[in-house]
Amino acid sequence: MTFARRTIVVAGFALLALSGCADPSLIGVQDYGTVYGNAVSSTGQPLSSALISSTGTTTTVQSAPNGSFTLTNVAVGEQTVTASAPGYATATADVIVTKDQSVNAGNIVLTVETNTPVNH
Repeated sequence: MTFARRTIVVAGFALLALSGCADPSLIGVQDYGTVYGNAVSSTGQPLSSALISSTGTTTTVQSAPNGSFTLTNVAVGEQTVTASAPGYATATADVIVTKDQSVNAGNIVLTVETNTPVNH
């Protein structure tokens, strides 16, 4: 394909996208939402500085002193939120993110890791 023809194809597709006639997923346009919740221990105590991440985003945040967190720009669709903290087993929560909306992941409960003795 020559340079002139590529330019016309790209320009034509751009016009379709701007007119609303093209599927946005075909041109890499993604819709996003927000996920919020709390990281807590199995006794219900807030966990500050827990690391929170999610599928659908490359962002990782730390929970606040009260255990709360907010992840922004999370891709629309089914996502898994992951919480981790030193001394605790990693925990997850599944959420469905909708465009321009906030979804509550609830309390993500992390349990204390137990060290299993190694038999020699």
